[in-house]
Amino acid sequence: MLRNFWTIAQRNLLRNRGYESLNMLGLAIGLACAFFIFIWIHHELNMDRFHEDADRTYAVMRHSTFGGERGTTRSMPKPLADALKADYPEVEHAVLLSWENTMLLSQGDTAFREEGRWAGEAFFEVFSFPLIRGTAAEALAVPESITISRHLAERFFGSDWEQRDDILGSVIRLDNRVDVTVTGVFENVPSTSSLQFDFIVPVEEYIRRNDWVESWSNNGLRLFAQLRGGADVGAFNRTIKDVIDQHHDFYESDVFLYPMTDLWLRSEFEDGVLVGGRIDYVRIFGFIALFILVIAGINFTNLATARSARRAREIGVRKTMGAERGSLVVQFLGESVIKAALALVIGLILVVAFFPSFSELTRMEISVGELPGGIWLFFAGIALLTGLVAGAWPALYVSSFPPIGILGGNRTVSGGGRVLQNSLVVLQFGLSIVLIVGTVTVYKQLDYIRSKDLGVDREHMAMVRLEGGIAQNYETFRSQALQIPGIVSITSANNNPLQIGQDTMGVEWDGKDPDDNTLFWNAAVNYGFVETMGIDLLDGRGFSRDFGADSSNYLVNEQAAEAMGMVSPVGQPITFWERPGTIVGLMKDFHMGSMYNEIRPVIFRLRPNDTRLLFVRFNPVQLGAAMEGFGRLYSQFNPEYPMNLRFMDEEFQDTYRSEAAMGTLTNVFAGVAIFIACLGLFGLASYTAERRRREIGIRKVLGAGEGSVVMLMSRDFLLLVAAAFIVAGPLSWMAANAWLENFAYRIEAGAGTIVVVGLATAVIAFLTVGGQAVRSARTNPVEALRSD
Repeated sequence: MLRNFWTIAQRNLLRNRGYESLNMLGLAIGLACAFFIFIWIHHELNMDRFHEDADRTYAVMRHSTFGGERGTTRSMPKPLADALKADYPEVEHAVLLSWENTMLLSQGDTAFREEGRWAGEAFFEVFSFPLIRGTAAEALAVPESITISRHLAERFFGSDWEQRDDILGSVIRLDNRVDVTVTGVFENVPSTSSLQFDFIVPVEEYIRRNDWVESWSNNGLRLFAQLRGGADVGAFNRTIKDVIDQHHDFYESDVFLYPMTDLWLRSEFEDGVLVGGRIDYVRIFGFIALFILVIAGINFTNLATARSARRAREIGVRKTMGAERGSLVVQFLGESVIKAALALVIGLILVVAFFPSFSELTRMEISVGELPGGIWLFFAGIALLTGLVAGAWPALYVSSFPPIGILGGNRTVSGGGRVLQNSLVVLQFGLSIVLIVGTVTVYKQLDYIRSKDLGVDREHMAMVRLEGGIAQNYETFRSQALQIPGIVSITSANNNPLQIGQDTMGVEWDGKDPDDNTLFWNAAVNYGFVETMGIDLLDGRGFSRDFGADSSNYLVNEQAAEAMGMVSPVGQPITFWERPGTIVGLMKDFHMGSMYNEIRPVIFRLRPNDTRLLFVRFNPVQLGAAMEGFGRLYSQFNPEYPMNLRFMDEEFQDTYRSEAAMGTLTNVFAGVAIFIACLGLFGLASYTAERRRREIGIRKVLGAGEGSVVMLMSRDFLLLVAAAFIVAGPLSWMAANAWLENFAYRIEAGAGTIVVVGLATAVIAFLTVGGQAVRSARTNPVEALRSD
């Protein structure tokens, strides 16, 4: 029987090659897109779960109230780590960890910058980053030591480094400041780790450089705690809730442990309440995968149902010969599974072909061969399930044809069949409209971010680390650099003004409420910083070499003036970190952080010796020559430091790389969705034209023109698209606004966008159907009537 089923299925596939190819192509593309999404979701859901003790490893976090706002942060005071280890027996390890640091590593003539971190001694005991050389207990036991990745070992010691016995004990110079000894080599950090680094240096060296971290009021490090087996984390959180408050009264903090496995996906808090995180994107793309599979499955169902009349006589004969309905259902379901299997093969070929580009876009950094075997079985199951579900209705529908009616000549699709077809087309285009509106919304929001006036002129502004000979001879370097044609101005600061990462409560002013603990974002800047950055001054002036007292003066933005209750802040005295001074300039508010957040109070202080970033504004007309001249001068002053020049606008766009990648994927998937929907529409239009061939011939004999025939053929389909728009329009508007609410500064998801998308979808549908309608309208009526 199975052989007979296969023979019949093969004959039908070959006999209807055109329609079946459309059917399988749409399903294959849909499966490939869904597979890509499932691979990404699998990667996201497995972030940080490879650690052996991930279930008892936690990030130490705190809810704190500043200026009447409750926020949640992972920045912790260093003494908290000491307190957890000393006073709480439930804690097996407490590991301090710095934020990402780009440092210069050098050995002989080899020098380059890499991302690394300062970490506590138990780092490799808590986290499962396998050591190829060295031991977890000893890798960070010596202060002036370094543990490097396989990648760095290959760069320093060559591809055959594993054959050498002298790797441990080798000396690497760190930032041209200190020599550190290699005490371990670890495997490259997988892309499923939220902690990315190429080397680890003991945190003791960081503490030695920054003695301020010993204070309970300074929060410059991250902290992880690993509890002993059987510890009750809920009870422990109640125990440590007030541990920071017991050591200072600057602000209220509620300390708690948060599962490390939830940090990547669920780490967004509002007013101390967990509200989501990247898990929202996982859900969105999960729905997109489902939408695409539904759209592809609808194609399958509609085309199979539409072609059912072609096999009506076969069904009638087989039923007359004694075939049971169950065997016919199995036959048609078997054919659906065979077509789904062929579509699966095509889909997997597409996945393998485009996986490198997909991996690069999503920063997964894995090859298709590294995917777990189970995921391929999952894909096969999805394809099988899609084939069964999409083929179920056609199988049940076709097998229900009565043999007497069929053999008597009634082979048209029933009213119920056409209602199902129409409903599925509405659903198909409705989902497509939702995806397209989402795509347009993401694009417009990202374009708004890219083009918005941030209050800082980031065009043609380059940044490079201020270090070595340039830091020691800044004024000389600046003077010579300004003589290079095409260099407009030069200044320095300790922060990118668009990414200020320091905040403090250490600001005092006349009349300040003793309970006021407003946070002020701050930066140390050099002379000419405001002018070079193009920040508007609403009152007063910037820091100037003509005023020797400016080292005790300050610049504030509008938010800072408002926070201090100052209508005219210029000339007002304030104290910053116990250093009294005067406000000499009021800056217009500029975006000093993410567009997800509102602009905060900002204070600039003149501290040239504390700056670490050099900013150079170029004339765009002479950009190339000016950059070459700057590079030569840089090498002259800093021969031991490689120049890593970055433009501020590139740095800004990188901040939203994740959103841009999601936008690109959404664009692709929305395009695929409308393409698949149009494939199905084309197939239905072709079938409709064939089914109504005699009707069209009669109409033309009676004088109907080509235009009226085209409208006749297109009208029903356009009505279905209109129905889809009526349903999907409000839903897409709500979805777009829900996503935009994440941004403090955003576009408005107006009705205009949705109307334009609806009209564009109607035009695409008309063009898809119109081509087949024109072909039918131009058919010779004599041929049409003769063929019947």
